[in-house]
Amino acid sequence: MRISKVKINNFRSLKNVVIDFNSITSFVGPNGVGKSSVLRALDWFFAPIGKTPLLEDDDVTNGCANEPIRVEVQFSGLSDEDKTELGSYVPEGATTFVAWKTRSVDGRENLSANAKSYPAFNEIRNASSATEKRALYNTLRAANPEIGLSSVGSTAAVDANLRQFESENPDLLEDAPETLQTDFFGFNSASKMSGLFDYVLITADLRATEESSDAKTSIIGRILERTIDRTAADEEIANFIEVSRKTQQSIYEKHFKDPLEDVSRRLNEVVGSYSPGRMIKVSPSEVELKAAKTAFGVSIQDGDIETTIDRQGHGFQRTILISALQMLATEGAASEKGVIFLAIEEPELFQHPIQAQAFAKVLRDLAEDTGKNIQVAYATHSPYFIDGANFHEVRRLVRATGGERNVTVHSCTVADVEVRIGNPAKNEQTRRQLASVISSQLPSAIFANVALVVEGTTERAVLEGLADRESIGKLETSGVVVVPAQSKTGLALPHAILSCLGIPTYSIFDADSGLEARLNSKDLAVSKVRDSVNNNYKMNREALRYFNLPEVDMPSKVVGDTVAIFEDHLESLLVNEWAGWQDACDAHEASTGEVIAKNSSIYRTIARSMTSEAPTQLQEILDRVMKMATT
Repeated sequence: MRISKVKINNFRSLKNVVIDFNSITSFVGPNGVGKSSVLRALDWFFAPIGKTPLLEDDDVTNGCANEPIRVEVQFSGLSDEDKTELGSYVPEGATTFVAWKTRSVDGRENLSANAKSYPAFNEIRNASSATEKRALYNTLRAANPEIGLSSVGSTAAVDANLRQFESENPDLLEDAPETLQTDFFGFNSASKMSGLFDYVLITADLRATEESSDAKTSIIGRILERTIDRTAADEEIANFIEVSRKTQQSIYEKHFKDPLEDVSRRLNEVVGSYSPGRMIKVSPSEVELKAAKTAFGVSIQDGDIETTIDRQGHGFQRTILISALQMLATEGAASEKGVIFLAIEEPELFQHPIQAQAFAKVLRDLAEDTGKNIQVAYATHSPYFIDGANFHEVRRLVRATGGERNVTVHSCTVADVEVRIGNPAKNEQTRRQLASVISSQLPSAIFANVALVVEGTTERAVLEGLADRESIGKLETSGVVVVPAQSKTGLALPHAILSCLGIPTYSIFDADSGLEARLNSKDLAVSKVRDSVNNNYKMNREALRYFNLPEVDMPSKVVGDTVAIFEDHLESLLVNEWAGWQDACDAHEASTGEVIAKNSSIYRTIARSMTSEAPTQLQEILDRVMKMATT
């Protein structure tokens, strides 16, 4: 059983969102947009009613306390055991199960689920009191003896009889109205679903000390419950305690029986004179000894020194939680049929970069291993936890500006990309490009406020260096990420994905008007030159078609609202239109011995150091991009 879809209404910043879930789901977006709110909404959904702090009016969206909070979760991939435990909630042929939790405007919380029901039972279930429920049950039982309902003495028995009838007569059931509160038995404590689906939230402020205690709700406690069988030890201790109790009782009997009987006799001689027929008996009280629950402690052994966890650094405490989480997932799910859902706020928190990368790989391995029954979701600011080739796992949250500033959720699939590219003949090529092109380019860009997609690393270096002339790191501090597509034909793929994820995207490509002259200067065969030129015309047309521009073989230079075109290519623009550029490149190579052509990052250094006015087209491109970043 896996979470496949979640609908959240009026919870914190999330006014009305619908989110699809994968085996791994990555939530990204600016601070305060609601990434963690998704995970905490699910934590509230799975928490047992009455055993955790209730939500308050501050937990509603935009102060809308006159509207209920609602979190609805759809599960798919139901196992036979899931269906058996869910009973009428999953009728014959159903492939999904939906449950929802609500907080009414008066603060009452209720957990319900979709279900099939026998229509005649709906009025009974909707009764406002136990007395009314029993009365309606007895009325229906008397009026319809063919149903075969037995006499009962409690409302619990009423509910049990109704469920029993429905389980034995599935062909008579219809969809129960949502207004009928079905009092779903839940996922926690002693409920049926506990162990079949466990939701574990690791918050950014979670204390390792609390989670390493031997308590049922802690991570270590869950590990111990799933991996350590205390039954035999508890039975031995219980037997030992019982022997001790009997021994202590016998000692009482040995030393106190006769004296107490004498006291009783003498007291009765006096009492009998006042109240004939009544007697007092003084005897040793029954000894009460209870076996304590088997308990375990966790400490840190560092060489010869043993310390408590709270005396360790934040990084190591987080490492303990991550390690425990990994063990819980691996050991627990391997030994149980149920699913563990690992929800983590900022998994990169306090982690060394190498450890963060390793943790990301571990989580992916756990989620992708079909034998481990693990689902993972996290809210992150780290590209280490974004797999570009699996961009369909990303959910990017964006808050609208002005008004109520409601949050929207953006996602993207391969099918979405193919529709945007709009060339069915290239769909297979698109799929082949995903792993090689996207994996290295997309992770950082997903966190951008604006993405600038260019052909290669030279364009990236020059534009970043030009921006640095105004202020060091201007693009980065403005949330602009430059994405090299490696070629003109590769522009569409990252552009389509980033646009689909709701990231404002600007693109630049070369028309390569000087290609034929450059090829002729190399004394190539006329046919080879012509083929290369024609192929460039084809690529130009494809790029223009993708950006909804008029298709021509050789477009003129342009700086549009979302796309710019160099008439030839960047190198010719720099040499011909930036005074002193070539001299600066030659001087750098002469003084450092570095070959610029083999290290495009040097272009950033040179562009930043130039004192002459930059080419107009480059400056206009930067102005357009910065405008996108500030609106």
